[in-house]
Amino acid sequence: MIKRIAIAVVLWIVALYTAHAGAVTFSGEVASGGERKGYAEDISCARNWWVFGLLWTCKATVVADDDGRRHSYVSDDSGLTPDDIGKQVPMTRTRVGSGMSSGSWEWGLAENHEPRKGLAVLSLLGVPAVALFITFRMFRTRKTAT
Repeated sequence: MIKRIAIAVVLWIVALYTAHAGAVTFSGEVASGGERKGYAEDISCARNWWVFGLLWTCKATVVADDDGRRHSYVSDDSGLTPDDIGKQVPMTRTRVGSGMSSGSWEWGLAENHEPRKGLAVLSLLGVPAVALFITFRMFRTRKTAT
């Protein structure tokens, strides 16, 4: 019985981690898409191992077109990639959050990066559903033949 509990715990840790990684991988970039309001430069990238190395985490400096102010920018979802190193990548500034008046401004890529909602939902719901099914199968009581 202890062995089954240990297997179930490991199964759920892997399932929840995988569900979260899938949601991050397929969620897109909230602030992306829109008119150019600046550009990213001084880009450096590394693999994002939090999501099994599928994505890039890139840091850059965004220079605003209107006043030349410099802002730090981090992209954890491959918005920027190593292909962008040495280039000036067009950026936009979008209000995100709850309500247009109370939201905050965030920099994002001028190129629209739409989320893949179906895959994100499948990751969030499908992986735990499979883990739940396996857990029930592991702990079901079996009737013995008499």
